Amino acid sequence: MTRSPSPGSLLAGLDSPRPLHPLWRALRLTFAALGALVLLTLLTGLSGAVFTGSMGRAWNLQNTISPIRVQDRSGQDLGVIDHCDDIARPGQQTVSNPVRCRETLALPLSQVSPGFLLAYLAKEDVRYFQHPGIDPGRIPGSLLSRAGGSTITMQLLKNDVLAGHFDYDTNRSGLERDLAGLLRKASEYVLSPLLSLRYSKSEVLEMSVNSLPWLGIGQRRGIHDAARIIFGVRASDLSLAQSAYLVGLLPRPSSYLVTEQTPPEDATEQFRATRAQQLLTLRILKTHDLISEGEYLAAVSEPIQPSLWRVEYAGSGPDLSVARASRNPDFRSAPDPAWSLQSVVKRELRAGGLSPARVATVALTVDAGAQRELSARLARTGAGSAATAEGAAVVNQGGEIIALASSSGGEPSSDPGRQWATTARRSVASTVKPLLYAAAFGQGTGALTQLSSLRDEPTSYYGQTVGNNTGTFLNRAVSVREANMRSLNTVAVQVGLPRADALAAVLRAVDYQPDEGNRSSPALGTWRASPLAVASAYSSFASGGVRCRPHLIAAAYDLSGRRLPLPEASCTRLWDEGVAFETYDLLLGAVSGGASHVKFLRPGVFAGLLGSAVELGAKSGTSDDVRDTWCAGVTPDYAMGVWLGDPAGVSAVPTDLYRHQAACREIGFLRTLGHSRTSLPLPPGLIRVGGAAVPAPGVTLRNPVPGSPVDAPSSQTPTNQTPTNQTSTNQTSTSQTPNSQVSPGSP
Repeated sequence: MTRSPSPGSLLAGLDSPRPLHPLWRALRLTFAALGALVLLTLLTGLSGAVFTGSMGRAWNLQNTISPIRVQDRSGQDLGVIDHCDDIARPGQQTVSNPVRCRETLALPLSQVSPGFLLAYLAKEDVRYFQHPGIDPGRIPGSLLSRAGGSTITMQLLKNDVLAGHFDYDTNRSGLERDLAGLLRKASEYVLSPLLSLRYSKSEVLEMSVNSLPWLGIGQRRGIHDAARIIFGVRASDLSLAQSAYLVGLLPRPSSYLVTEQTPPEDATEQFRATRAQQLLTLRILKTHDLISEGEYLAAVSEPIQPSLWRVEYAGSGPDLSVARASRNPDFRSAPDPAWSLQSVVKRELRAGGLSPARVATVALTVDAGAQRELSARLARTGAGSAATAEGAAVVNQGGEIIALASSSGGEPSSDPGRQWATTARRSVASTVKPLLYAAAFGQGTGALTQLSSLRDEPTSYYGQTVGNNTGTFLNRAVSVREANMRSLNTVAVQVGLPRADALAAVLRAVDYQPDEGNRSSPALGTWRASPLAVASAYSSFASGGVRCRPHLIAAAYDLSGRRLPLPEASCTRLWDEGVAFETYDLLLGAVSGGASHVKFLRPGVFAGLLGSAVELGAKSGTSDDVRDTWCAGVTPDYAMGVWLGDPAGVSAVPTDLYRHQAACREIGFLRTLGHSRTSLPLPPGLIRVGGAAVPAPGVTLRNPVPGSPVDAPSSQTPTNQTPTNQTSTNQTSTSQTPNSQVSPGSP
């Protein structure tokens, strides 16, 4: 019979425990430490995610507000327009989203080069499809370096969710930055499984390649911009060598940058370093059997030329090496055309009843080449004059905006308040005179013509002395054609006095605004308008008297590709067809006539001899104290308005720009555009007398009410009178009598 141990003997064992083996004790301590470290990491990461609000942003990462893709009239990309300024602010009813807005275009994986995707996966996360967002084998290196060892999922969180909250994209430094980096890394560990649960591997990869921060190219993010800016190709057309180069830049994007001041030796070594990263990426691809030997050799043998660099290579094939490298002297860093047009596009969308947030793509009426060239011209004109602003607009006869540019001191801007081409409401000065003469040409019985005669002599406007820009008078009779050519204020005031109401009706119809503080004669250009409004008004002279309201958007589409409704362009009639052509001919004479002050706008000798030159008419204008200089021009297909001056109306235009007639020199841009015709035919009812187009004997021209329907019947009526030289008389006007300053309305 076996005796059971007594309770005392069992308890006695408690006093003499069996000693643990040292190895087992070390393992227990290690596991306990690891458990505590994991728990601490999870708690730290969770607190960081909660503190920064990253949980919601990570969960809604794919639901960001995408930018609007902008294309020109032929489908060429002009860039994108983001909604960052539309994110809700306290007290404002604007678009809101838990994730920051996208600033660049996102592409589906099908539009990204397979070579780039392979290079990116192989170099950054070769086990991407085998782990749940965290690769345990890379954790130690990740924690120690704060940057290395991250998976693609973690990099996406760093770039799109956590940026700006911890060490990355902040001003922290030293120990503070290191601690913040550990907190950010811990947050990545917490959020990565959440992201992998929410989205598929393909979705995470697509979001990642569209969010890569190639900071070295001006904060541009995503493969679309990188391919376009660095190599000038679409992301789908990247070669394997180009793809490996882009992936090699990711650890240190700033290594792409080089300046003119960088010594040649340093620049060469800098590019060799990026070349080494490219070759490393290609070797990794080959090591993992992701590319063949032939593909590897072809890629290492390709002499790539990034746009910012000028690289000279030595050798060939696998022995290709960098001999010299420097900054490309032909490289020009300029914002996308869409950048400076974004406020105008958004305003037009809202005016058409569309929220910009609904729009995925807009097709503009602009021509990409014309837009870039006009912007470049304005940058050259205003360079070095910080107080000088300039705005220019080109429209066609259908009201479509072909080019629209603004600059301040030669620099473009996306600020809505600096879009001078559409917002600079300045006194139009003598550019109003052709509108005045058109109103006089279409007055019906007793109307003036280009050959009507008036005297250039001292004139007054309700007690105010009116002088010419020259400070002198011809003291003889001049035709309206010559008066316009010389920009004689005396004649304009004589014509305008009895026609003040007719002129005011026209100006209101073309979106000019009266300046209530200026009591000078409206015939001298006291009304205010933007360059776009001036261009639109002048377009009516080449379109048979019809003016179409200027518009920038041809079509808008949502994310599904469905075309969104927009108001149709509205067109109205301003002039009788004969009046429009007579005024058009008046403007041609202002360029071709002997007394012209814009002779530099005449065609070149060879174009003139061959008869291939496009007709171009123009009129300049300068306001009080030279604070505004204007020029407006028209061809058979286009019209253009240019303003140069001080938006605040305080400073005068720099003397060199004024004397050089900088505003009118911009009008020469019209000759560079493609035209469907080089001249306009003389319409029925007009004949030429002494080279000037005037009504034929027995024909009287009468303008419709400004803004009449386009299909209004012709207003030409027969009369027994023949065109004669007529002198206007100072008939009493129903306008309010002015009592103050005089605007010189000089050319």
